[in-house]
Amino acid sequence: MKILNFGSINIDNFFSVDHIVRDGETIDSKFYEEKLGGKGLNQSIALAKVSKDVYHAGKLNIKDDFILEYLKENKVDTRYIKKTQALTGSAFIQVDKNGENSIVLDHGANYQMDYQFIDEVLNNFERGDILLIQNEINNLAYLIDKAFDKGMFIVLNPSPINEALLNLDLNKLNMLIMNEGEAKDICKLNLEEEIIEKLKTYYKNLKVVITYGKSGSIYFDSAITLRQKAYKVDVVDTTGAGDTFTGFLVGLMANDYPIKAALNYAALAASLAVKVKGASNSIPNFDKVEEFLKESI
Repeated sequence: MKILNFGSINIDNFFSVDHIVRDGETIDSKFYEEKLGGKGLNQSIALAKVSKDVYHAGKLNIKDDFILEYLKENKVDTRYIKKTQALTGSAFIQVDKNGENSIVLDHGANYQMDYQFIDEVLNNFERGDILLIQNEINNLAYLIDKAFDKGMFIVLNPSPINEALLNLDLNKLNMLIMNEGEAKDICKLNLEEEIIEKLKTYYKNLKVVITYGKSGSIYFDSAITLRQKAYKVDVVDTTGAGDTFTGFLVGLMANDYPIKAALNYAALAASLAVKVKGASNSIPNFDKVEEFLKESI
């Protein structure tokens, strides 16, 4: 079984500022930092911490070979990443002295996923292989349709929420991993019990995980419901915690871990991730997660 993550690749540009810039204003940045990100890249690295045969499909600028090397160093297969003249996706992030932020996102190469490219990539995968996707690339509906026709196991992390995502056919998915806010937006409901009932009623074959940050997570399908606690740690930076959770969960399920164990390891990994500043660089190795598990017993 192979795991294909068809997802975004971003270069995140962080500016530490006294306050968020106002209309017509020019201010100095106290500190500038560039990091690699994008939910796709982060989740591929998390997957590769616990699984072999992890492939990332996506696009980046022809000059950005360093991103390919970074993924390879983290044991992600990059043969399905295509170079393009478009700039690699970028995020320009102002963070003020109170920790509040303002973000300008440029999709760049992440929105260059044409039908031909999607077909070329999926031709290398077959029934039973896993497809992990997020909502940071274009032509998501086409990608889902083609993967569904092939009989792939399709996992969607529906972030960010927009109109196109809300129009996707969830009946073609096998698994949905989302946070509380995304669940409310997708179901147009506020109460957990109503959300669960709606998803169970309309999507009988769907496996669902809803995360609640410090309050843990819940898993349910047509047969069972499981609750997973979050582990208390000193939080430094929550960036990438959700991607760590998703990657560990999907990767361990691919390795035939029971869902209860996979959820627990995913929660442990996410807790370790928030103890480190950054996104992809904060994702722990599996041995660190096992050590944390022993300490937490």
